[in-house]
Amino acid sequence: MAGSLSGWVIPDFEPIAMIPSGTKLTAFHSDEIKGSAGTTVLQRVVQEVEAGVYRSNVDRVFGLDDIVAAHRYMENNNATGKLVVVP
Repeated sequence: MAGSLSGWVIPDFEPIAMIPSGTKLTAFHSDEIKGSAGTTVLQRVVQEVEAGVYRSNVDRVFGLDDIVAAHRYMENNNATGKLVVVP
């Protein structure tokens, strides 16, 4: 998944445009909310996440050292929710 509220800041780097055809991608882009205008909306979402308004469906949390196991778990369709990898 990818999202953009104000465009990319790295010159000549357009990750969404660089994704090969046939690759599945879910993306969010807004022409309505740009740059610092998105800060208020994003801050509200962060506060609502902190307050527990949104409930995520986390299946498992893997350490970065277990990234191979996490990928196997995903490839074997064992996940019933999101997989999270932490450093």
